[in-house]
Amino acid sequence: MGSSYYKDKKHIYSYYAMLGGGSFSIDTKVDYKTFKVIGDTYSKDKNHIYADRMGIMEDADYKTFRTKIGIGPYAKDKNAYYYWGQKIDTANYDDEYTKKAIKKLKDL
Repeated sequence: MGSSYYKDKKHIYSYYAMLGGGSFSIDTKVDYKTFKVIGDTYSKDKNHIYADRMGIMEDADYKTFRTKIGIGPYAKDKNAYYYWGQKIDTANYDDEYTKKAIKKLKDL
């Protein structure tokens, strides 16, 4: 399905890569029928936004959440910008890649 998710006739699986292998598990929290990958590291179903490795993003605003393929682990909603599912402190960052990603996200 892209990102770290796989699907068969009954389940959605997630794979978390680690040095020396990783873990592969059935994701029992997702709604199978509406689950889809959005962007590089995020997915959603009819109920939640999910971040790879982090699971459900409790604070994300479902209706305004945006990301896109090619931007990596960055996303936004009406309340915040995110990196790997964690809010970015936009007042205290100086990473050039983050600056470029936020600029691209503003256009979504």
